[in-house]
Amino acid sequence: MRRAHVLFALLIPLACDGDDGRPSDSATSPTSATVTAGPGSTSGTTETPGTTGSASATSTSGSPTTGPPASSGADTTGEGPKFDLPIDTDDSSGMDTTPVRMLPGLVSISFHERTGGNAPTPYTFTVDGPELSVRLADPLTDANFDISGATGEFYDVYYSDIDGNFELDGLYLTISGIFSTGLPAGGGLNLAEIGLNFDDETTEFGNYVASFVILGDNAVQPDGNVENCIDNDLQTHSTMGNTLESEERLRITLGFLSSSGPPPG
Repeated sequence: MRRAHVLFALLIPLACDGDDGRPSDSATSPTSATVTAGPGSTSGTTETPGTTGSASATSTSGSPTTGPPASSGADTTGEGPKFDLPIDTDDSSGMDTTPVRMLPGLVSISFHERTGGNAPTPYTFTVDGPELSVRLADPLTDANFDISGATGEFYDVYYSDIDGNFELDGLYLTISGIFSTGLPAGGGLNLAEIGLNFDDETTEFGNYVASFVILGDNAVQPDGNVENCIDNDLQTHSTMGNTLESEERLRITLGFLSSSGPPPG
């Protein structure tokens, strides 16, 4: 079994009233997609408020890198700053797979979420902790969340299957949640990377996006820039929209070479 290790510097959480990104064209109907891969890979489900649909699956592959994540020193997700609040205020490759939580030497998992500042905030949870071992019931609120971003932005993290359904011994990791602000604010669920932290002090980032959901009028079209979650660059991130007109959650589900293997197909 291979495991791609990526060293990264400890990131200091920085408080801000918004995330970086860009507003995109208004979404009119939810869409779904499957696998995209990069220095991680990506597949996804994209959704926008009002209706549901599906898009054809795509697959691109890349090889994980070893060493510190690339850092451009500037956010490249959008043309300008994006704010969460308005400005006026089974593996088909034949490779063995392993449930994420059973990976040898895995100690914790970090979700690098961006809400303003100069870098994302790493929210780190132990492998067998209560956060990853259960999917929180709806609704997510200020009393029911694993990660809290800007005002009205709450996320749940957990082990899952390829479609983002909770599975304790799943091969994937999912972050899903709500964001209750639309345009002119930028979209929510701004994920830079998910990192597997091992006891030898190395980190492995995701190698493909297994599935995802975008919603609302401030998601970056057509896919929320979800490939930024697997580019090994903590200065780029996704922008998945808002849940103002939907009962569904925003969602990103990532696969890892050590766990789910290379992207399907």
